[in-house]
Amino acid sequence: MHEGQIDLRPGERVIWAGQPVRRPLFNPGDRFNVPVGLLWLGGVTLFFAANHDTAFHMAAWVVLTAAGVFHLAGRPLIRYLRLASTTYAVTDGRVIATSSLVRRKEESAALAGLADPVVTPGPGKTGTITFGRLGVLAWASANFGAGTGKDREPPIILVGVSDVAKVREKLAKAVDEARQRQGSMAGE
Repeated sequence: MHEGQIDLRPGERVIWAGQPVRRPLFNPGDRFNVPVGLLWLGGVTLFFAANHDTAFHMAAWVVLTAAGVFHLAGRPLIRYLRLASTTYAVTDGRVIATSSLVRRKEESAALAGLADPVVTPGPGKTGTITFGRLGVLAWASANFGAGTGKDREPPIILVGVSDVAKVREKLAKAVDEARQRQGSMAGE
């Protein structure tokens, strides 16, 4: 990835840029999503097996079954495809994740406001970088709009990062420097 693919702010410089070299089909949030999807499908099937008298019941069964199948298979597939078009960048002030499955979407967060980067190792020298430890529900909602709004943003998660230990060190240094700059500006 080169700097022309990300929208830099005036005076901003790129410290690291890359894209996922590994695209996992499932993530830790699927420990929640898959059982919920299976329970959903089981409940829908049991309910409508006994109540399939009308056309409304049949239509509702089709819609609710489609929703359950999407929850089980569609979400991981969309995430997998989205990662194919994802690029990451760390500047001296922000971490940026850009993807373009259907349309270009850019998520960014100020480094000074992020927790320390945490690595979840993957195969070889790859891994996933989060900012602070994320619970299963945060993983379950990440990158799907859940939790967004004026009060809360979904976490930025760097998935499938090559040479993850070196990238984590660069990120940790950039976060520390951003915090120091913010602290010195507040002290002036």
